[in-house]
Amino acid sequence: MTLELKHFDPRLTHCIYIDDSKTDSQSILTEKLSNTLLEFYFADKEFSFGHSDEYSTDEELKNHPDGQILLLSSKTRLLYGDKECLETIQKICPDSKDRGAYGSIFLGVCKNAIHENLNILVLDDSTDNRGENGGILSNDLAYKLVGDCYGQISTQLYDLLTLRESQQNSRDYSAGDGC
Repeated sequence: MTLELKHFDPRLTHCIYIDDSKTDSQSILTEKLSNTLLEFYFADKEFSFGHSDEYSTDEELKNHPDGQILLLSSKTRLLYGDKECLETIQKICPDSKDRGAYGSIFLGVCKNAIHENLNILVLDDSTDNRGENGGILSNDLAYKLVGDCYGQISTQLYDLLTLRESQQNSRDYSAGDGC
């Protein structure tokens, strides 16, 4: 499914219209997003984009023609949606400033999306506790696996994300002798 988001002007509290030269009429400016984290969590919800600039006020950011609320931002793009969506977003981004800092993660299109259960090991990379990970692995091994501020994933997951095996198979067949 693809999400289709209308654009609106928070200052004027109405949708942004564009001229449609084919029909000689106006239509609402829309944007389609497919294969996003926003779509994964909220496939059946409606959203819209507002825009801000250096002159935007806090009050203007509360203006929405259909009563939606500000959920996330990505630079000057503001994502609005129903209040019930905010609960899920707050679970993912409990610190409200993260809804602005990482809003683009929800809006970014993924070329290859997968839905897998994963185990994530978080470890301390500070000098005193280097590699500390709650006793799941030895500190030295954990630090060797991820280093300082780096992460690693299994080769199988990497292949799944990048479609590396299917690309390799297509190269193998195309590099044949023409049979």
